[in-house]
Amino acid sequence: MKFPDKTTVLILGAGPAGLSIGHELCRRGIDVSILEKGTVAGESFSHYPKRIFFGPWCNNTLPGSQVAWSWKLRRSTQPAYTWYLGEYTRHNQLPVQYQCQALEVHKTPSGFRVLTSKGPIKCRFLINCTGYFSTPNLPSYPGQDQSANIFMHSSEYREVADLRKKLGFDGGRVLVVGAGLTAGETMVELHTNGYEVSLSHRSPLVFGPSPVMEAVLSPWNWVLENLAVALNIRRNSNPPMAGGIARRLITSGQVQVFPAISKFGERETVFVDGREQTFDAVLFATGYNYTVRHLANVLPQSSLLVHQMESTLVPGLFFLGLDQQRTYRSRFLRGIRADALELGCILEARLKEEIPSYLPARFSEPPFEVDLEQLPRLVSVGQ
Repeated sequence: MKFPDKTTVLILGAGPAGLSIGHELCRRGIDVSILEKGTVAGESFSHYPKRIFFGPWCNNTLPGSQVAWSWKLRRSTQPAYTWYLGEYTRHNQLPVQYQCQALEVHKTPSGFRVLTSKGPIKCRFLINCTGYFSTPNLPSYPGQDQSANIFMHSSEYREVADLRKKLGFDGGRVLVVGAGLTAGETMVELHTNGYEVSLSHRSPLVFGPSPVMEAVLSPWNWVLENLAVALNIRRNSNPPMAGGIARRLITSGQVQVFPAISKFGERETVFVDGREQTFDAVLFATGYNYTVRHLANVLPQSSLLVHQMESTLVPGLFFLGLDQQRTYRSRFLRGIRADALELGCILEARLKEEIPSYLPARFSEPPFEVDLEQLPRLVSVGQ
């Protein structure tokens, strides 16, 4: 696909948010280009741990697509969802420029000028859809740079073999740092594979329901969630550590628990309560930060204050997939789908005011059904 030198709307990122708003704008006949620094759509999903689940398909399909009834309540896995994003892009013929990274953004009288790894591109509106999974939140402790410990962020960890490769041997003592869902999942997987696992956490440990209880409670949670959205109640959007196995490992003492880290020595890890322990590896499950470094010229203080998804400081700059943007679920797949529809309507109205005779809708066909039976047999699709 030829690289454009200008477009009406430029979308940064071809993950679920970028693809969703891309679809909404394309079906309205609006000229749009999508930049993706990776080689495939939603590349960040391909780097998630293979064991991870994203919830039921009925919550996770993007605008203009659906799955068969027999798949709606099945949980989508990392390999399956990565495949789905590629199919979604191909079917909708979305104009994605791959291996094209936004480097700098400059405001102009008529919109924006974006410097990319493939050259500059001008646009009237800019939508940032770079999400939370390109910028790992890496903590820094005294002595960490001089320590001989092996450090690893969960963004580098897809399966046990990745840690084994770092260590150079199988098994060993591993400290998992974090108190959320990823920390618990990683802790369980490492313990199951024979590692001696410990956990360090700064915030209190809060456990969610076990997988069985989650399935039982899911209809009620769905009702409460929709009620919270309707009443604009901002619930906590950070999922807690899963109950079940993770909770049993901690309460039984099979996983030793430490408070926050104070500092690192040459080999030892020192905690705020004065205890010291030596580990073969330290794995940070400390989350991610929203990626905005390319916006430093227009948002020098990284101010993400928005109104109707538009920056209050930079007119024409929109965000999608931002935490608590419209509702507490705006960063989740099901929230992105609803927000993309709203943003599509906003931009359509803005363009009608500025350009009275812009193009008609490119297509208005009914939602296509993704044939998940095409999934390779090697892909686990889970229940």
